[in-house]
Amino acid sequence: MAIKQVQVEVDSLVLGMYVSRLDRPWSQTPFTLQGFYLRSPREIIQLQNYCHHVFIDIQKGRAPLDSVAPPVTSPQRKNTQYQALGRSAARANARLIKKDKVQSAPAPIVVRKGFYETRTALRKEAAQAKKIVGRLKGTLTLVVKQMNRGRTVDYGRLKDSVGDMVESVLRCPDAFTWLMRLREQDERSYDHSLRSALWAVQYARYIGMPKDEIDVLCMGTLLKDVGKAKLSSRLLRKENRSEVEEKEYRKHVTYGVELLRQTRQVEPRVISVVRYQAERNDGSGYPEGLSGGKIPLLARVAGIASTYDRICFSRDGSEPLAPSRAVSVLYGMRDKQFSDDLVVSFIQSIGLYPTGTLVELTTGDIGVVTEQHPKSRLTPKVAVLGREDIDLTAAVTVVDLKNDEKTRDALGANTGKGFFDRVAIARDLEPGGYDVDLSKIAHLFIAKELGGPKSLFSGWLKRH
Repeated sequence: MAIKQVQVEVDSLVLGMYVSRLDRPWSQTPFTLQGFYLRSPREIIQLQNYCHHVFIDIQKGRAPLDSVAPPVTSPQRKNTQYQALGRSAARANARLIKKDKVQSAPAPIVVRKGFYETRTALRKEAAQAKKIVGRLKGTLTLVVKQMNRGRTVDYGRLKDSVGDMVESVLRCPDAFTWLMRLREQDERSYDHSLRSALWAVQYARYIGMPKDEIDVLCMGTLLKDVGKAKLSSRLLRKENRSEVEEKEYRKHVTYGVELLRQTRQVEPRVISVVRYQAERNDGSGYPEGLSGGKIPLLARVAGIASTYDRICFSRDGSEPLAPSRAVSVLYGMRDKQFSDDLVVSFIQSIGLYPTGTLVELTTGDIGVVTEQHPKSRLTPKVAVLGREDIDLTAAVTVVDLKNDEKTRDALGANTGKGFFDRVAIARDLEPGGYDVDLSKIAHLFIAKELGGPKSLFSGWLKRH
């Protein structure tokens, strides 16, 4: 019987081949069709970003080197960049890529899952993280004022606080995430930078970035908007700027770089993050209009973290979007503002239900995600806020969706197996659709983790 499928290293792919199977589930890639012809160099690049090898159907499409090759038996990718079989294909692809103007595509994101393990329990880390957040906010405010007034900057103090933040997130990311939910009504401009830094560090933790790189990323993300102090508050608050106003607004990046260069302790790599974090993959960013691989990796991470936070928390102070909607908006930016693999891996790092997300369970209960399981993000721990048939003064019920039996017992008899297979998250909710003060819940949750009263969430839920 004739061979239909042949295993091929991704470096050996050429246009005209029919990809019938991958070396990983299709759901872990951006490809919507489970089987397709290679019609553009960009598709080859995407496969190289996600796979080591693929299987091609040589009856439907082109065979390797126009001949039937035997299957490759070794599951491991060779260390050499190009194999003998793929050298001519690689040269042909390089010519096509240059012609297609994607030769500046950024290098693939290398993800080292599990490189950082959660080393501290949430209850223990919450106390430490609370102190770190307080010091970091105070120090950041002071340093920004010192920079803008031309005074001696206590950069070493800020650097120590950044190091403490990075260490806390590496130990237990959920503690810091909860603390960043503590938003005051008069939200200060620094909150956006702090949250953006948190998303950036969480992403860096997810892909296994070296700690010294994470320190630079965190500092650069925190200081990315330092130049905005040179702009008028009217311009900063304005939603729909004219072309002239937008041009003036974009100068904040240049102002920031100048301020940081005057502060001689600031490392050049931190300044690089600030300088390039507003550049975009398709060249639509500023101030230089760079694209693709010309944008440093740390700046690209800072840019997507900042964008995600802007999507979630609008400048007018309105309620944040449900995570699924925010993720959908970000997903639409693939291969436009941000490279495809950066968007996909960033979404994977924050999860579909980040800590603090308001959710509805399959039982009909409303709750808040309190803690993630890194290897099982669809089954986090959830604090049930109250139930229609139960006195709202009752203590909060915290359930772990990984343990279905205990969850059913905790939520009562009306969760019998006849109604659904298991207790799970049915959907995430728009906070604005319920009378829920997430910042107040965050205050109370942290108090509980620090050993406060147990009846904390009672009475915080009222449907509009």
